[in-house]
Amino acid sequence: MYEIESKSKSMIADAIGHGATDVHFIPDESGYFIQYRIMGNTSHQEKLDSYIAERLVSHFKYQSGMDISERRKPQSTSMKIDLNNVRYDLRISTLPTRLMESLAIRIIPQNQYNSLEELPLFMKHLHQLETSTQLTQGLCLITGPTGSGKTTTLYAMLEKILEEKNRTIITIEDPIERTIERTIQVEINHKAGLTFANCLRAALRHDPDVIMVGEIRDEETAALAIRASLTGHLVLATLHSKNCYQAVLRMLDYGVSKFDLNEACQMIVSQRLVHTPRYYEMDIIKRNRSALFEWLVGEQLSRAILTSERIKYRTLFDEARKAWCLGFITTDSLKEFE
Repeated sequence: MYEIESKSKSMIADAIGHGATDVHFIPDESGYFIQYRIMGNTSHQEKLDSYIAERLVSHFKYQSGMDISERRKPQSTSMKIDLNNVRYDLRISTLPTRLMESLAIRIIPQNQYNSLEELPLFMKHLHQLETSTQLTQGLCLITGPTGSGKTTTLYAMLEKILEEKNRTIITIEDPIERTIERTIQVEINHKAGLTFANCLRAALRHDPDVIMVGEIRDEETAALAIRASLTGHLVLATLHSKNCYQAVLRMLDYGVSKFDLNEACQMIVSQRLVHTPRYYEMDIIKRNRSALFEWLVGEQLSRAILTSERIKYRTLFDEARKAWCLGFITTDSLKEFE
């Protein structure tokens, strides 16, 4: 038992030391592959014997409060650990496979966060993000695929709002990734009937100035987000889509009226993370991992919503090509935007 406990701690510490955001247990015929996700890419670390790996999986399930006897159904939960005076939240999920049970661990530092100034590669994007935090009402959508940094951007925007203005903020998340002081944070719990839609409906009666919705996933949540933004609230939400234009189509697919969306939506932002050298120039913020953004605002946004036609605007590929021309990203990184 002590051997497994020691191995579990050393594995998490090693993953954190490598800068990993996720640890994956991948079952195989002869054991488990252990993989880390580092800077968005997965890398093989080691292969464990089935006996040791299964005990590790059971240990993480037990420590996080899962049912260790249940292996036929997916489970997910979270737990907190402290390493080197830093608290981390581990989001743990299991998935039954043909062979054995797979395990994934998301590592989220609780004592560290990125300010808005630390996120974008180009300074002009910082100015646009800061403009969005000055809004008093309307809907702002942050889009992109999984792992593109949407939630990090949302948290940074909320921190900026709290820093500059004394406003009541309610967040609705699945799960809560980081505690933000002076905000009301609600975690989704489907077993208790706490869905995004139910929590958002209740939040509207709680006198908020700003509502953050972790993700718009269905028609009801989309309709309530529009309603909230039309009744004097600033609503910040994420949406899974490839780009800003696809986000418009996704909202319309959810049954939102074009006219309501046009009136409510203030801006749509799509983002991706890129790896950069540590440059320090007039037009770039000093980082080795930064975000590129594309925007739909103003007249361009209205035309995209009302006509549902793809319009010309500066895309992520345009921003990536600029970064490549300036030598801030590699050719391989540029190809990821094509």
